[in-house]
Amino acid sequence: MTSIELLTSEYFGQVAGWLSDPAINRWLTSEWRGRAVDGAVLAMATRNRRNRLYLVRDEASACGLVGLSDLDLIDRCAMIWYVRGEQHLGGKGAISSAVNQLCRLAFADLGLASIYAWIMQPNQASRRVLMRNGFREAGMLRDAAVLDGEQVGRIYFDLSPGDLTPGLPAGA
Repeated sequence: MTSIELLTSEYFGQVAGWLSDPAINRWLTSEWRGRAVDGAVLAMATRNRRNRLYLVRDEASACGLVGLSDLDLIDRCAMIWYVRGEQHLGGKGAISSAVNQLCRLAFADLGLASIYAWIMQPNQASRRVLMRNGFREAGMLRDAAVLDGEQVGRIYFDLSPGDLTPGLPAGA
């Protein structure tokens, strides 16, 4: 069973390792890409009221991170993002389930009306996570991101409360 919990300092080292791993870091926004992430950076991110970061657990182990950024409680929207820990090869569907849980929390507890996400065009695994959860493709900015030294498109997705797929169990 997959669950999410607010990220605490106990896991900063593990999560910083994931975010600094070149295999994961290459997919992140340019603000984070190519940068070493450490506990101090995560501490600052968790204190920023426009961010909510959640550790993803699959059974007893930490297996990823889901977050809301650009959280705007006046306009009632936020951007969702997620990473899977590099050692976590089992538990297929854990990130999809965690995204679903965070979207439900954002709509019900934070009162959001819209959640958006973007992916780099080649990232089909991330596209599947969003589509499983009911996100709709909203458009693409051509050549708006750099992946491995090449310009690629950035595809945007959005989700309204009525679009969200009902609770997804891990493995979905």
